[in-house]
Amino acid sequence: MKQGAAGAVVATLALVLSLLVVSPATAASQVVGAAASTTGSNVEAATGPLADTGIVKTAVVGFNPENIISDALFYDGNAMSSAEIQSFLDSKIGRCENGKCLNVLSASISSRDAWYSQVTGDLVCSALQGGTMRVSELIYRVQVACGISAKAILVTLQKEQGLTTSSAPSDWNLRAAMGASCPDTEPCDPAYSGVGPQIVQGVRQLKIYKAGRFGKQPGVNFIGYNPSASCGGTNLNIQNYATAALYNYTPYQPNAASLAAGWGLGDGCSSYGNRNFFNYYTSWFGSPQRDPGAEIQNEYLWQGGAATLGAPVSGVIRIESNGGGYARAFVNGSVYWTIAYGAKTIRAGSIRDYYWARGGADGSMGWPASIEAPISGPSGSGAGQAFTGGSLYVSRFGTYLVTGDVRARYFDSGGASGVVGWPTADVKCIQGVCQQEFSEATIVATPAGAALVREPVRAVFAAAGGASGAWGVPMMDAASIAGTSDGFGQAFTGGSVYYRSGGVARFVSGAVRDQYFSLGGASGSLGFPVGDQVCAAGGASCQQQFERGWILWTAASGARVGDPSIDAAYAAAGGAGGVLGARTGTFVSYSYNGGGVAEVFAGGAIFFKSSAGAHAVSGGIRATYFAAGGAAGAYGWPTSDQTCTASLCQQTFEGGIVFLAAGQVLSVREPVSAVFAAAGGASGAWGVPMMDAASIAGTSDGFGQAFTGGSVYYRSGGVARFVSGAVRDQYFSLGGASGSLGFPVGDQVCAAGGASCQQQFERGWILWTAASGARVGDPSIDAAYAAAGGAGGVLGARTGTFVSYSYNGGGVAEVFAGGAIFFKSSAGAHAVSGGIRATYFAAGGAAGAYGWPTSDQTCTASLCQQTFEGGTISVTTR
Repeated sequence: MKQGAAGAVVATLALVLSLLVVSPATAASQVVGAAASTTGSNVEAATGPLADTGIVKTAVVGFNPENIISDALFYDGNAMSSAEIQSFLDSKIGRCENGKCLNVLSASISSRDAWYSQVTGDLVCSALQGGTMRVSELIYRVQVACGISAKAILVTLQKEQGLTTSSAPSDWNLRAAMGASCPDTEPCDPAYSGVGPQIVQGVRQLKIYKAGRFGKQPGVNFIGYNPSASCGGTNLNIQNYATAALYNYTPYQPNAASLAAGWGLGDGCSSYGNRNFFNYYTSWFGSPQRDPGAEIQNEYLWQGGAATLGAPVSGVIRIESNGGGYARAFVNGSVYWTIAYGAKTIRAGSIRDYYWARGGADGSMGWPASIEAPISGPSGSGAGQAFTGGSLYVSRFGTYLVTGDVRARYFDSGGASGVVGWPTADVKCIQGVCQQEFSEATIVATPAGAALVREPVRAVFAAAGGASGAWGVPMMDAASIAGTSDGFGQAFTGGSVYYRSGGVARFVSGAVRDQYFSLGGASGSLGFPVGDQVCAAGGASCQQQFERGWILWTAASGARVGDPSIDAAYAAAGGAGGVLGARTGTFVSYSYNGGGVAEVFAGGAIFFKSSAGAHAVSGGIRATYFAAGGAAGAYGWPTSDQTCTASLCQQTFEGGIVFLAAGQVLSVREPVSAVFAAAGGASGAWGVPMMDAASIAGTSDGFGQAFTGGSVYYRSGGVARFVSGAVRDQYFSLGGASGSLGFPVGDQVCAAGGASCQQQFERGWILWTAASGARVGDPSIDAAYAAAGGAGGVLGARTGTFVSYSYNGGGVAEVFAGGAIFFKSSAGAHAVSGGIRATYFAAGGAAGAYGWPTSDQTCTASLCQQTFEGGTISVTTR
């Protein structure tokens, strides 16, 4: 990079500039990863700023041209805080003489999105928030974004333009602050002029050498001493990316004369940029290298020394594998050290046993990247430790390693503290597909990505052979199904699985899935699968049940929506050659009346409900059924097939029975149909209906229906009662359900041989005998009348007067020549006669204050009395 002032002494600088050799600026393309080229050479200052009196100007000690600074220190994105950077600048600059010093200056930059290498795809720098800010804050932000230590940035600002210590920098010094894109052979690129752009561009260049694998890389490289080829150079085995980055930025190594001069001038072949970087870093921040043995010892003591890890059982050992590092074994653990991760302890126990069984640092697990840490999660507690080749976990499920793309997906899901839980087995990989079991899920990773398989899908997935089975690998995590609150689906390379929360996962594949998708999948007309796909031997046919139908597939006819039960009923009805005729392809699902499915044919339809079976509906019955709403209407689903005699066809439904006779269609609906069926249906005593049910005049909830053998009556929500024979004749003479007796409330009961029949109505009974015919009365009153001596007793002959009262709870009464008998179900039947009757009637009878009698009349020689609901009536007999 183009040199800056060696210090504040202009005369000294003028003398030195005519003698110095400087490094070329390397101008990387604005697009990260694009080709960058060395555009020329310039001179790095041979001397440090003379004002920096803390620097001892003796021969350089400890400079290793193959490892100038460790990667760990150079690529430390957290090396200094903004406040620490500001404090450091204040201490080095002191009082600023012209207001342009880095400790007082503000810089402006624009915000930048993350940079990625177009060559490797690796991140160069993360997004950078722009604005106007102090230089210390800018250095901090660039350090964090690009992962280049603020210490390395401060040293570069110093070696390029002396700005880290300058108390009176020039405008030129500031415009070329980092020497970024400032070759000697041509002017600086104006796009990067100024402190802000220079720091951003310079740091980005330092990072692109590693992230974009641009320019010199670790390994053997020829590094010259000077731009002049005659000065020669040597092959260096560059040991790390940081040293390679410095040689890309300043492509010369100091020769012996340069190193011997310390901070001064060497000979005509000397260069100073990388020497000065080493000098400044060492003077300001200490060694640019680490001592593995010392750091291992510090870690040992930090972990408790002999009291915790026990005595050492080996010395510090160099291990070349997996990038190289050092290790030392102790009785109760081992400490490993690498440049990237420093010293890390592996305690004796299951983690170390597992690690050693797989080759330790020489094996695929590589080096420890963290210490063992306790972890708590939904699946319990355990511990974990990160290695460069994976993360190892120990829990009640055992000790298992999580690696590669599986580990990346595991971390995205919260690791052992997240929804996946603890590993329960090591990863298994077959032909690029890796699968690992965890306590709460399975992770399957392919080059295309990784996905979780969780319960309830996981159990079915495992039973199907996992990623090696018919399902194949998951293409996504389970996702909610649109239009549902509890439905989920997950796609696999071999099919798709669907389930509802708490339910069973069902897999849909092949031609069945294709048909399913064409109907909208789980969000479509069929809903979720409720059964597994079943295929015939040889795969000539497959079928699968869904919430609202089946998909049926054959090799001959392809896939269609239907139902096996409907297919069976269709075949039983003669198929296309039967009464139903050809298929129309219309298949529907209904949620009404408990739900079911139906298929329409040219001559009718078959309806199927699991609790009712599959039954065809056709002809005139079908017309009536459809006119009433079909399965969605009051009839509900058919519960039988249609049966026919020479004169009558009939079919039962959940909500009734439909008859077809002589071209007329009549129905028997609930609640009549159940009683009708119990009485033998059309073949029983009722016969066939002569009309549909009709409302009863004068009522809002009463209905009646005439049959050839009698009539049935009921109120909404009540029980249907059949009235027939002489009882019906008497009932009709009194106006039927609209008359004085109201609706029947009991079934007709006849004595053996049919000598007598009786039936209760809302306001009395009809009693019939073969001897005397039918009359209105009440069995309880008849019993009381007989007990009182009948026509020869005190009550005398019947008058034929029977009344019903609604007063005081309601009841009935019958009038006789010598009195009356009153009956109320809660009080019984009791005769009222003589003087008590006169008093009772004068008070309004059952409708008055006395209410209904609760006892029979009792008399002594001088007194008769009788109890009523409202009191007692007493009458003297003298």
